Amino acid sequence: MAKRATSSAGRRGPDPRVRDLYALPPAGFVAARDALARSLAAEASPATGTVWRLRRPARAVWLLDAVARERPEVISAAFAAGDRLRDAQARAVRGDATDLRSASAAVHDAVAAGVEAAREIAARAGHGAGSALLGQVERGLRAAATTDAAARARLQDGVLDRLPALGGTEFLTGLAAVAPPSPARRGAGTPRPGHEPAPARQQERDREAERSRKAAERNARAEAARRERERRRAERDAERRARALRAVEARVQQAERDLEEAQRRVAAVRVEADAARRAALAARTRTGDRPA
Repeated sequence: MAKRATSSAGRRGPDPRVRDLYALPPAGFVAARDALARSLAAEASPATGTVWRLRRPARAVWLLDAVARERPEVISAAFAAGDRLRDAQARAVRGDATDLRSASAAVHDAVAAGVEAAREIAARAGHGAGSALLGQVERGLRAAATTDAAARARLQDGVLDRLPALGGTEFLTGLAAVAPPSPARRGAGTPRPGHEPAPARQQERDREAERSRKAAERNARAEAARRERERRRAERDAERRARALRAVEARVQQAERDLEEAQRRVAAVRVEADAARRAALAARTRTGDRPA
């Protein structure tokens, strides 16, 4: 089976300072990011703009990043299980569903291990992890098992900033129910010696088995196509929502920067006002000391 899981070997990871940002609790992310961006701006670093645009991770994303940092073997196992499931699905469409159930079970077990790791991390951090939050972690890890290489790399580096869209592991769910029967089952009706059916009856059975096999293949292809259309629609909807969210976050970040600039200006005006008051007081004092 082809190995599609992204390996950290041979590729350059993110800036360690960015890694440290995503290790912070989400509540402290924006302040730390802005401080880092100002520091980079003072150095005239070309990475300043990139850091300004970093997204604060949601709690589910933060937990996935934490699992990647503390339990990287869990993430690697999920990726390997997702690759195995995709291979099993491809074979099932061609009529061989022998590995589909076990591959699906492997994904289920790998994702469950990731959810349990996230639960433990949340408990150690003193945060509750309810069913809704862990459900997001589960869906995110299941999606990451089959998403693009860039998203896999971000998760493995612990700098994932949003839940990846479903990559296709679910589009053939239930295919085993419509997959053609295995050769063993097709031969289950073979008569015992001395009880052979008439040739015409055997031919009819063969034709019926062939019709069933072809019908199962048609059903499998139709189901796969329908699931793929649904997945693509979900990805487009998710991308539209993500663009809208990025636009709102950009406006919030700009407002925060404007507020900081306004606060600096107010402070400067106060300094000037204090200096003017001191100068006026000094002038009045000198005038009062002059002889009449």
